[in-house]
Amino acid sequence: MTISAVSGPFVAFGVTMTSSAGTGLLGNDMEHNEQRAPSLFDLGIAMSDPRVAYQYDPGGSPSAPAVGFYGGVGTVDFVPAAVNSSAFLVSTTSSGVTTFTLSAGAGVTQTTITAPETGKVSETLLCIDSTAVTLPFGVGGVAMWNPGAGAGRNVTIKPSSNLDGGSYSIAGRDIYGFKVTETIAGGSTNLAGKKAFKYVSSVTNTTTPTSTGILIGFGDIYGFPLAASYTGQNATVSVLASAFSSAVIVALSSANTTLASTAATQTSTTPDVRGTYASSTATNGTVRMQITVTPAASAVAAVTSTNIAPLFGGTQFSSI
Repeated sequence: MTISAVSGPFVAFGVTMTSSAGTGLLGNDMEHNEQRAPSLFDLGIAMSDPRVAYQYDPGGSPSAPAVGFYGGVGTVDFVPAAVNSSAFLVSTTSSGVTTFTLSAGAGVTQTTITAPETGKVSETLLCIDSTAVTLPFGVGGVAMWNPGAGAGRNVTIKPSSNLDGGSYSIAGRDIYGFKVTETIAGGSTNLAGKKAFKYVSSVTNTTTPTSTGILIGFGDIYGFPLAASYTGQNATVSVLASAFSSAVIVALSSANTTLASTAATQTSTTPDVRGTYASSTATNGTVRMQITVTPAASAVAAVTSTNIAPLFGGTQFSSI
């Protein structure tokens, strides 16, 4: 069968009541459904992704993706690849601006995606952690964002000399495939970005480095799957040391959490648009990371065809 789609909303009710003395609390049962019970939906329910690249297209191709968030929440539940400062294998060429030629090391896979801005195959990308960012159901195009794919991580750069000038520009895409560019100033042998990249396409430097070697990898800063404007019930993080250990709920604070960027216009140096969590537990290929963001009703109500920021944060900055 193909997708059955109608314009909602849906309301399921079991009884029709009269008012009682104007209280609005109790009333007479005018019409009663003898089968009144919880509603059952095969394989659960999900919140449809409202972005045009991922929402259901009435009259479109039956196989066109209609992507959602299972259970209506943004969830990350995966075992990240071990933190790796040299995950992007580097060779360099120089012609005015230094461009680092990258290839996939441990924890990274070369791939392409369907670019959300064009609907066509993207440039060659180096993907951090799993490449299976969606979970397809059946053959009708319905898919869920995959918690097991992670939510993006920060890029790290380690020159052999702290005398390198200029700044590093990282170009890539976030967990949803949208373009991102970040700039990191040089002058240290331990540089760390603050945006969450799922894919990296290029790294350049504005000057020719003097280092004899430069390592480019990823760290233990993780992006939130939906915009985290505050912590508490809205955003939670748990870390499991192994598959059989108890989940340790992390206390989120300004020391380990950067909330979603509120900049009116994002730049190459603003924080991540959905926010990030910096883990104090180094990933080693065994530690499980669980991050959940439950969108507030007010955020969902504020979403329109031209404003998805309440759920996903501001538009990512990209210079390419």
